[in-house]
Amino acid sequence: MPEVSTGDFVVPGDFLATAEEFVPGNGAYEENGKIYAANTGVVLVDARTKHISVFSRTAGVPTLKRGDIIIGRIEEVRDQNATVVIGSLRGREDRALPPPNLGSIHISQTDAGYVKDLSREFRVGDIVRAKVINANREPVQLSTVGEDLGVIVAFCSRCRTPLTRQGKKLVCESCGNVEFRKMANDYRKGVL
Repeated sequence: MPEVSTGDFVVPGDFLATAEEFVPGNGAYEENGKIYAANTGVVLVDARTKHISVFSRTAGVPTLKRGDIIIGRIEEVRDQNATVVIGSLRGREDRALPPPNLGSIHISQTDAGYVKDLSREFRVGDIVRAKVINANREPVQLSTVGEDLGVIVAFCSRCRTPLTRQGKKLVCESCGNVEFRKMANDYRKGVL
């Protein structure tokens, strides 16, 4: 059974239940197998669907859900996955996100076509716009499949100067280096 019951008042960080018993719903998040309140509000325990949620009368801390668009920074690129530090949620840029703040883009979720080399699509330090495809796992599963998703700002891997788009390639105006990325259609337009 959960530590709280329907109607209980909670504040951010209050322990609600274990992830073995329940799934975090609106206003709740999972960290290390435990479910916590993400905002101040009233608890709703749904025993039928095994969801535990916190409902607030005010706009509380944003929580990620499937279909949300995030902005993040590429932290690491491996053969099959790129790790993203999630910085903000579109539409809720005014509030910090609760944990988990790490996302992962699998090579199969990079582009609509076949991707052979993930390091050609993303580099450490790139700023990306991605869609949440599964927020119930850590790291959060992300996708950049779509014209409006992908790298929105990239930096030269040689001199760290922001790269300028020229057609399908990126060019460094400082050192002349040419690179490629899975770019969003509005690369470096300042739109989040």
